[in-house]
Amino acid sequence: MTADWRTMASAEDFSVDGSSVGVTLQDGRKHCVEVSKQANELVLSAFVVKQSVVSSLPELPLEIWKRNRSASLVGFRIDKKNRLIAECRIPTHGLTSEEFQFYMRTIAVEADRLEFLLTGRDQE
Repeated sequence: MTADWRTMASAEDFSVDGSSVGVTLQDGRKHCVEVSKQANELVLSAFVVKQSVVSSLPELPLEIWKRNRSASLVGFRIDKKNRLIAECRIPTHGLTSEEFQFYMRTIAVEADRLEFLLTGRDQE
């Protein structure tokens, strides 16, 4: 990778705080994305809904599976704490700032959209 992800996250709609980036969406909503480096990739993850929402929707695992079948950039999973998480993996070789920012905005939008569909609110 030619540059650190924090450098690539320098955009007006991003605010970096440690290992997370607050992404301000076009409609004024915001979503937080965690960034972690693993081997030759960056892993972006964003909280969608908490355990109580996941538990209250028994069909959610099947719906998430269906959604993931048609997605190619952002996937969703239920983590060990029974929370719904959006995830995106980016190969670091040759990664540019523009590509990194595209991935960040995409995961933030997708996580925020699903959060709103499931709760009707902007919690994150």
